[in-house]
Amino acid sequence: MLDKLSSTLRKVTDRVANAVFLDKNLVDSLVRDLQRALIEADVNVGLVMEISKKLREEAMSERLKGVEKKEHVIKLLHDELIRILGKSRELVLGKKETWMMVGLYGAGKTTTIGKLAAYYSKRGRKVCAVGLDVHRPAAPEQLKQVCKKVGVECFISPKEKDPLKIWKSYEKEIKKYNLVLVDTAGRDAL
Repeated sequence: MLDKLSSTLRKVTDRVANAVFLDKNLVDSLVRDLQRALIEADVNVGLVMEISKKLREEAMSERLKGVEKKEHVIKLLHDELIRILGKSRELVLGKKETWMMVGLYGAGKTTTIGKLAAYYSKRGRKVCAVGLDVHRPAAPEQLKQVCKKVGVECFISPKEKDPLKIWKSYEKEIKKYNLVLVDTAGRDAL
């Protein structure tokens, strides 16, 4: 889902960057492509329409002197995406945080834990993962392998079927970490 959105965004910005000139027809075409990609990525339709309207209006409006219209449109797109997705954030050293991954089956929760663990542990954070997916038999082993690959501690209990008991059994050890990534069972629908 997000790969397709990323690919479409890349195509849209490439089309703008490679355009000989930017007119209303090109802007409308780009906005339609963007709308389709955002809706397919489950972005709220009202938000998609709001972004579309703003891009259409501002793409053809006055721009800063010395800035090409193409650059102006790419910057508008970037700013709108940052606005809806939120700014990046860094962990505050010393502050403890717990992030729980929730989502549909096969959405990439465990893989995302591995990527986040690698990212933050390389930046000096003390990271661990806790496996609370008690529905999929291979889940604890998958999380263990992902954590081993990125070099972070992994707390799992393959035989336990109660996520709360798993959490409580590792509560003392977890307190030693400033970022705890929690893997949960996938859902059929959110």
